[in-house]
Amino acid sequence: MPDRQEQEGERRPERVKRTWGERVALALPLINLLVAIHKIVDEWVLPFV
Repeated sequence: MPDRQEQEGERRPERVKRTWGERVALALPLINLLVAIHKIVDEWVLPFV
């Protein structure tokens, strides 16, 4: 059984430390997508409701 535990331990990736700047940079595409969806809804959907 010790072999199996060693193998599982090897597969676990190390936790990545990210700075706040890196987190914001990763979140920007998602934020931009949400803003774009909001604009589309405002201009194309709401006038018909």
